[in-house]
Amino acid sequence: MLTNGRRTVLLLAALCVLPMLAAYVVFLGWRPEQGINHGELLVTRQLPGTQLVDLAGKSFSSDVLQGKWLMVTIQPPSCDGRCQRKLYYMRQVRMAQGEDAVRIQRLWLIDGAGVPDAKLLAEHPGLLAARAQDPAWLATFPVRGSVFEHIYLIDPLGNLVLRYGDDVDPKGMIKDLTRLLKVSRIG
Repeated sequence: MLTNGRRTVLLLAALCVLPMLAAYVVFLGWRPEQGINHGELLVTRQLPGTQLVDLAGKSFSSDVLQGKWLMVTIQPPSCDGRCQRKLYYMRQVRMAQGEDAVRIQRLWLIDGAGVPDAKLLAEHPGLLAARAQDPAWLATFPVRGSVFEHIYLIDPLGNLVLRYGDDVDPKGMIKDLTRLLKVSRIG
């Protein structure tokens, strides 16, 4: 039979050891099923630099886009309803950032021959529309299904960070970007 003193010591030892043991078990075995981000977190990798051509035919390097958060969609110039929805979401997500909107740039990478509708471009002031001179560069964007199904988020250093699919909830994009802009000291 344990004396009062021994019982007290064992109780204190259990109170000290049990939280550490529980933390160890949680650390090794428990993984949350889903992160707090709404987009698909990509393996961070830097996009290689390439030459882009704007709609006026002026050539510029993709390196000039670094320094800001960049939302990118790759779409044909005909821009169907899905494409228009993505451009709209990108515009609204950027505007929802308030004073931090200046830290974000939007880019429509045009894949294919032709010119986008001028009326559509007028609806999206500040949107950069450009073509990659090296079509292989577009293949560096990670794809699930078709390259036309995604909106990509690139950090100010040129690293791919997140990918959003066709079924994206713009409120989730806003939350992700707000969080990233809050914790980021760059861009």
